[in-house]
Amino acid sequence: MDKHTFLLQAPVIGRQWFSTYPLDNLVYSMQIALSRTFCIYEEIEPMRNAGLIKGGSLENAIVCSASKGWLNPPLHFIDEPCRHKILDLIGDLSMVAQSGNQGLPVAHIVAYKGGHALHADFARRLIGMT
Repeated sequence: MDKHTFLLQAPVIGRQWFSTYPLDNLVYSMQIALSRTFCIYEEIEPMRNAGLIKGGSLENAIVCSASKGWLNPPLHFIDEPCRHKILDLIGDLSMVAQSGNQGLPVAHIVAYKGGHALHADFARRLIGMT
């Protein structure tokens, strides 16, 4: 395990699922773009010590405790962490942008335990296919 891997679980997040079709501007702006990043309170100091979360605040992030639940509710959506992961995926896949497709492949994408490293690897593999 490297210094950027944090393993605490937050029961309040649980298992979340979000699906949409089509992903148009209205769906994006009303159901995905409003989602905030999130973190587990007990991981804040280790992440700061690793040089991460430099711009995080209670205004732009939701924070939960592994034992106490959400520390700064209300959430914008009950599944806001999942929707933020979709926001991350959209941003990460913008690396494969070509004229007209805004970076998103025309495909059905399922992300399980997604994260920036997984998304970037997927984007690199998509670039290699073209």
